[in-house]
Amino acid sequence: MKFPAKERASAFAARYFVPGNWLLLVISFALVPAAVLVVEAGFRISMPPVDPFLAFVRAPVLQSDLRGRSGPRVFEFDARLGWRLKPNLRETWWDFTPVSTNSRGLRMSHEVAQKRGLRVVVLGDSVAFGYRVPTAYDQKRGLVFDRAERPYPELVEERLRVRFNRSDIEVIPLAVPGYSSSQGLAWLERDVAELKPDAVVASFGWNDLRTAGLPDRVTLPSSFLQILLRRLIASSQFLLHVKGAPSAGPSTPAVAEPRTSDDEYVSNFLKMAEICKREGAWFGILLPVYRDPNVPGIDPEKPQDRGNPDEGRRMTFYRHRLRAEAQIARIPTLEISKLTEGAWPGNRRLFGERIHPNAAGHVLIAGRLAEFLREPLERLQARQ
Repeated sequence: MKFPAKERASAFAARYFVPGNWLLLVISFALVPAAVLVVEAGFRISMPPVDPFLAFVRAPVLQSDLRGRSGPRVFEFDARLGWRLKPNLRETWWDFTPVSTNSRGLRMSHEVAQKRGLRVVVLGDSVAFGYRVPTAYDQKRGLVFDRAERPYPELVEERLRVRFNRSDIEVIPLAVPGYSSSQGLAWLERDVAELKPDAVVASFGWNDLRTAGLPDRVTLPSSFLQILLRRLIASSQFLLHVKGAPSAGPSTPAVAEPRTSDDEYVSNFLKMAEICKREGAWFGILLPVYRDPNVPGIDPEKPQDRGNPDEGRRMTFYRHRLRAEAQIARIPTLEISKLTEGAWPGNRRLFGERIHPNAAGHVLIAGRLAEFLREPLERLQARQ
């Protein structure tokens, strides 16, 4: 037998809308968050704090790279990108590199203000960041380094201002050590609308093709829910301790694979180009640098080193594949042949070690990149 809607509503009200039941309901809802707060407070008081950076960046080689040789770490956790540079650093010594950042955590001497003229974004990894440029040798006696040595984004800005005879050209370095093209793509997606660049130059390579535990698609999944989950876990010491417990499965695959496959690598750059086109920005690619073929006995600093020929071959393959696909997509590319393994051993004086150009290498990059940007910026200037 079915009761009329009015009678069903009355029965529902009689059952639930009574003072005693409402009081129990309110108490139940209040107890749950109270219990959560008590547990959280207990972990914060009684347990050593877990750094979200270490909880999510689990690969030992990445932790070692980002920790540096000594001194305070200059990185912190980022739910979307994995890690980022800490904001407001002041000549902090990290792995022979003096690091200063603005309030956005960018390696710049000034803040990113409202756009006034032409704006170029340099998107990249430790090469664009300027690893060991300048080089600070002795932390114990205070930072001692040559202030004339500067990363190539700064030098490019200087050259473009002279070339165009205007002071309102700025180059913003969206560059963090250890970043892959996947992280660069995520960063560009997040900030491009706010920054409103006229031109973007992206350069990633070694971090993508190296084997560093699981690939980025596993360690840094990029869906909205996964980012939200990382942000939630990072805000709770209780959840961080739970996540920090040893896992039951292996931390690395049976067969090592690069952080980014060559298909993913190319796809990331093509997506960057699409984003820039949507936002009305010119997009170009600085192809990755690499000192030598990485074969046994070739490293002058490590004559007994067996090298890593597979890595050297992957670097060559990734660069060639990216250049070919960019040509098909009509994306401008810049390859500085002196900074590739094909120029070895003549390029020895342009590198600090196999991965990173030294100050002289950055001067070379700046000159070539400023010329690479000349034509598109002339067109943009003519339209202003």
